[in-house]
Amino acid sequence: MKKIPFLLIILSFLWLGAGNSDILVEDHVPGQFIIQLKVGRADQASLVLDKFTNAFDFAGMEMTKVLSERLNIWLFEFDQAKIYSDVQLLDKVKKSDIVHQAQFNHYIGIRETEPDDPEFPLQWHLKNTGQLGGVPGADIDATDAWDITTGGLTSLGDTVIIAIIDDGFNLGHDDLEFWENYHEIPMNGIDDDNNGFIDDYRGWNAYTSTGTISSNDHGTHVTGIAGAIGNNGIGVSGINWNAMILPVMGSTTVESIAVEAYAYVYAQRALYNESNGALGAYIVVSNCSFGVNYGNPENYPVWGSMYDSLGQIGVLSSGATANMNVNVDEVGDIPTAFDSDFLIAVTNTTQSDEKYLAAGWGPESIDLGAPGKNVYSTRQGNMYGYKTGTSMSAPQISGAVALMFAAAEPDFMASYHENLAEVSLLFKHYMLQGVDSLPDLEGITVTGGRLNVKNAIDLLLTHVLEADTDSLKMTLPQDSIDSASFNLISTADLSLAFEINTENLPGWLSTEPPSGVLTAGGSANIMVTFDASGVNTGIYQATIEAHNIRGDKVFIIAEMKVTPPAGVPDDLIKQISVKAYPNPFNTHTNIGFDLDQQKHVVLNIINQQGQLIRRLLDAEKEAGLQYFTWDGRDDTGKTMPDGIYYCRIKIGGNAGVIKLILMH
Repeated sequence: MKKIPFLLIILSFLWLGAGNSDILVEDHVPGQFIIQLKVGRADQASLVLDKFTNAFDFAGMEMTKVLSERLNIWLFEFDQAKIYSDVQLLDKVKKSDIVHQAQFNHYIGIRETEPDDPEFPLQWHLKNTGQLGGVPGADIDATDAWDITTGGLTSLGDTVIIAIIDDGFNLGHDDLEFWENYHEIPMNGIDDDNNGFIDDYRGWNAYTSTGTISSNDHGTHVTGIAGAIGNNGIGVSGINWNAMILPVMGSTTVESIAVEAYAYVYAQRALYNESNGALGAYIVVSNCSFGVNYGNPENYPVWGSMYDSLGQIGVLSSGATANMNVNVDEVGDIPTAFDSDFLIAVTNTTQSDEKYLAAGWGPESIDLGAPGKNVYSTRQGNMYGYKTGTSMSAPQISGAVALMFAAAEPDFMASYHENLAEVSLLFKHYMLQGVDSLPDLEGITVTGGRLNVKNAIDLLLTHVLEADTDSLKMTLPQDSIDSASFNLISTADLSLAFEINTENLPGWLSTEPPSGVLTAGGSANIMVTFDASGVNTGIYQATIEAHNIRGDKVFIIAEMKVTPPAGVPDDLIKQISVKAYPNPFNTHTNIGFDLDQQKHVVLNIINQQGQLIRRLLDAEKEAGLQYFTWDGRDDTGKTMPDGIYYCRIKIGGNAGVIKLILMH
């Protein structure tokens, strides 16, 4: 008897986990095929059907349902007891001369990842099915985001850490995983890792300035929202299933304690940066679920400046606004009225997607809403329960930021490490751009919407850099120069810096400008100069790489074919030398070049984005030394701002470029 190939058996099944047991299930409905038959005319359908079922009568083949009469697609059933292998039967069906296409009737699952935590159904903020009288879908779309990542590590292998600044933490809770400082020996009275804090093995207590963490209910509940262990078969799930929590006790109205708490977060991330990950902690976001009602930011400059300091080393911060129905733009609030780009201020939304009545708002200060009413999470004493307040909204934000870090692609994260402050703000930007708009938040928050972590991740993963070509080709005689260009195009909704990787370009290839800024939806013209001076005949190739600050990349293949000089016209100018004096300049600069005979000359001034600023010349010029003056104005007469500009000259098939520095 012929054996069934082992690979076919594997392909017929999926290995799925359910709870704590593993169950082998088929990936298709047993005994069913979807088949599209070849039918010439509509009135021949019944004849073709009869012919097919008769041909496969040995398998008990029967048509059970018309799926598309116009496209001749039917659902068929067969008797599995009469066949040796459904895979072999399907193969035989496909080979029939009256079958166009045939396949199994596969099972389809909703693309949504849910944890096996038994009390997950109570967490309406993660998936709202209408529980607690809410509106289905009034949630942060966590289950859709978990199809992409469940948190834990970045794509470059860093362990994502959320710093929770609160009143205490149940460190022994079975559903929480707290960070531990393995470079510190506990209770020896020595600062073993030289981070400025003694015995901070499990975090820091800013009340007592020690590493002793005590338990409290509020901080334990906040922690679980952001990062309760997911899919572990117990309790609840956090927005992150695997993120580490750095516990910092500092929830207080005494400002010095709050400043010390933030200073500890700063020290740990700064140490991580300085030691290349050998020490400290890879904190990406801090969480503040406390504050001062009616606080005037002008009176709290030290606290307020902490958010900018953290942002500069790569840490965003989430802040809960007041638990009362006030406009914090007018009455003040600490921290959510602070004017820091690195602070994300949040108000409280309900399971019906409305602003909770007792929650602050402000069209200038409060960025967005997040679930905060009747949120189910971890409690001290290894327990679980509901709490309401903007305190529950803030960890939705910090948890979402951490999940975004886990989702970001390697190039994005590499750029983050090179540009900590700038790329941190991109994470915030995509969170705010990805909100679900809510009528109840329109006009009273910056975004008019509620957190949607899936939308934020989708925006984060969308590449926004393009080029209008993928190749440039140039044929040149030896010892000649010419240029071509391509356009870099941004599809982003904000301005992003770009750069050309010039370090890897060969000597015969150069680009201008080497860097710049692409405005939202804008483009930049990049001039590429091919120089065959001193180059042997043949075909040369190189790759021009352009990337933006997100790490998005485009590649353009540059090819130069160098031909012998025979047959080259005598009047070809082999090289263009351009000079400018003074340079740098403030009122004008004289641009000079030499012509050995009459030629058509084009002289342009461009900015760093490749945009044309001024055309100084486009005409025939006589042989000899030529001078032209640029007064720092554009074609409309407008004085240009200080900065770097370029003068491009093109004479016949040759080109030259010189950098100009304008300093008023």
